[in-house]
Amino acid sequence: MTIELLSGAAAVEAASDSDLSGTLNPRAFRIGEASTSRARKALAEAFANQWGADVRLAEAFSTSDFKLAAAAELDKEMLAQYDELPTVWDQYTDATTVRDFRPKRLVSRWRSTVGMQRVPELTEYPADDRRGANEYAIAVAKYGRRFAISWEAWKNNEAIDELEELPGELARQARETEMIAAASNLLLVNALTSIATDVNTDFFKAGNNNVPTALPLTRDNLKLVWDGMATKKDPQSKKVIARPEMVLVVPKALEATVLSITNPTVIRKTSGTTQTEESNEFSKLSYVVDPMLDYLNTHANAATTWFLVPKPKSSRPALWVAKLAGHEQPDLRVKADTGRKIGGGDISALEGSFEIDDIQYRGRHIVGNQQGDPLFTYVSRGA
Repeated sequence: MTIELLSGAAAVEAASDSDLSGTLNPRAFRIGEASTSRARKALAEAFANQWGADVRLAEAFSTSDFKLAAAAELDKEMLAQYDELPTVWDQYTDATTVRDFRPKRLVSRWRSTVGMQRVPELTEYPADDRRGANEYAIAVAKYGRRFAISWEAWKNNEAIDELEELPGELARQARETEMIAAASNLLLVNALTSIATDVNTDFFKAGNNNVPTALPLTRDNLKLVWDGMATKKDPQSKKVIARPEMVLVVPKALEATVLSITNPTVIRKTSGTTQTEESNEFSKLSYVVDPMLDYLNTHANAATTWFLVPKPKSSRPALWVAKLAGHEQPDLRVKADTGRKIGGGDISALEGSFEIDDIQYRGRHIVGNQQGDPLFTYVSRGA
């Protein structure tokens, strides 16, 4: 995966929606409804392996209008599949948008009092209570991948399977890029290799009072952490503040353990010869099983590592993912470097490149991530 982070003038230029030299954005094509319907029908028949559909598709691709219409249909299919693909990162991460590639401020506000102060008769109103804010910065980066289909594959009618897989593949990779960005708030992920060596010790550290522990995920240990968060004090006001709604985040390896903690509605306890029953306070606890934690984390204790963080839209947001305004969905383009005819005139991008006769598609997605308020965050490696 190619990753590029831009800033300054280059970021402003890259953030525009204008086509880059040598590429064509299918969303900018001006295509009639008749051509669109024909392309949609021909592609659907070919993908369904209907008899003779491959021959009809090959013939249709001999016209420039059909090629452009087909590229536009592939783009629509990619966006449709992207919107339908399930995701879990938004269940434990707040989302925001940024206007460009420059860092955007995230502000966590605080104040030292609760409510208003009583004012006796003919007494001056008290001054405003002490207020402040903790600031963080979030920026997005550019992610992408190229796919190539040879001109010979077009002529041999062998490109149908590749075309059919292209929208879904780009949509899946875009969603996975978002999942990696969200998981990077929790894990120490290398941006170039997408491999995590440990939990994110740049965030989970002594300075944030959330150093990783070694408590296995059990009901008793979860209660210990849960009750400890009920007595957390605001670092500025030094007063106990209400614990926000929380969510437990675990890898797939701990799913069975989470279910054993949350599924029972009643807990039976035995003290000596006396057995008592009490309601399970964790029966309504929100939890997220994120398979990306299993995939990314290569630490020896990855399978037993668990996190407790505020739910999205809480009063103390801790984890953020950002997208670029106007570019929230992945972008599909086809490379236009076919040269020109000897007698003049353009050549379709789908006739093959000038140098090696390939047709290149490029997917692009813009995302970023940032950690926020660490007060109600916890991680344990489980051992």
